[in-house]
Amino acid sequence: MIARRWSVAIAVAAGCLASVLYLAATQRADVVVMSRDIDMPRPLTRDDIEVRSVSAELAPPDAAQRIDDVIGLVPRAPLVRGQLVLNRAVASDPPGFRTGLVLPSGLRAVAIPVTAVNAIGGAIVPGSRVDVLAVPVLGRAPAGRTTELLSSAAAVLDVRDESGAAYVPREGKLSAASANERIASVVIAIPAADEVRFADRIATSTFILALVGSR
Repeated sequence: MIARRWSVAIAVAAGCLASVLYLAATQRADVVVMSRDIDMPRPLTRDDIEVRSVSAELAPPDAAQRIDDVIGLVPRAPLVRGQLVLNRAVASDPPGFRTGLVLPSGLRAVAIPVTAVNAIGGAIVPGSRVDVLAVPVLGRAPAGRTTELLSSAAAVLDVRDESGAAYVPREGKLSAASANERIASVVIAIPAADEVRFADRIATSTFILALVGSR
């Protein structure tokens, strides 16, 4: 009799566990995603975004869930079609440089993708001067292209993390979540005549920054 009761209890517990696992696997969440590419910072419109239903396990805690919550906000970095819109990646004002550095007249600000390893081991800060080397990526760059010096002593205006927000060094992190952010791009000032060349190299090269010493 006791053995039978235990069997019934185990069966009930197994059924409950199966139900919980089923609900967890089938639970859905609405998230806001880009419906088209946004290359330049500007307020988002209803035509730029849409809501998709995804598995709740795949929805980041910071993902925007309602279109009305992000309409009119400005992306901190370029966004591509299908990309999730994170609350920390949009702001009420156009992205600015936290250092207060001003782009010199006649120059252009461009963000180049880099990892900490290629950005002087992560020891890159706004206000630095860097040489920018472009290393061609096999299969993407034209055959015969070699490593080239794209810019010499370019001014670093800002350093950005993976969400497009200003990168804060680890010792300045305020939470465990932000401590996971890594350097993703560096904003530099370049002559207007170099815009097209940089745009081409961004798509076909890996960048390495070399720190220029003060004079």
